[in-house]
Amino acid sequence: MDKMINIIASSCVINNNKILMVQENKSDIQGLWDLPGGRVKINEDIKQAAIRETLEETGYNIDLNNILLIQNYITNRGVLLIIYFYATLSDFRQVEYRKSEISNVKWFTIEEIKNMSKKNIRGGDGIDKLLYNIENQIKYPLDILDIHNYIN
Repeated sequence: MDKMINIIASSCVINNNKILMVQENKSDIQGLWDLPGGRVKINEDIKQAAIRETLEETGYNIDLNNILLIQNYITNRGVLLIIYFYATLSDFRQVEYRKSEISNVKWFTIEEIKNMSKKNIRGGDGIDKLLYNIENQIKYPLDILDIHNYIN
C-alpha cells in the first residue's frame, strides 16, 4: 500500500468562552470527541475546507479568524498535516449535520476539555498545545496561507 499525505482542516469554534466539539460516529473512532474538521479535497482551498467540514459536521456556518496551530505527524499510513483554525459563528442557527459521521455536537469549556480523559478525545495528546494557544491568545494570521501575497 502506498503511503499518503493527508491534509486536515480543523476548526476551533469559540462562542461565549466555549469550544464546539463533535462526537465521532464512524466505527473505528466511534464515541471519541474531536474538533470539527476533515480532509482537504483535491483543488480545494484549505480555508474553504475548514468552513465546509464544520458545516457538514456541526450544522453551523463559521468565519475563520486566525490559525491556532499546525501539527505534523508521521503515521504508519504516511504524513498527516493538521491546520487548526480559530473560528467564530457567522450564523447562530444550526442546520442538519451528518449524523452518519457525527453522533453529537456539544459546546465545552476549556476546563471541561482539560478534565476529559485523553482516551475520549481523538488525538488526545495533541489537544494540550491547542488549549495552551487559546488560553495564551497565540494566533497566527490567515494570510500566511496565501502564497500569492508573497509572489510577484
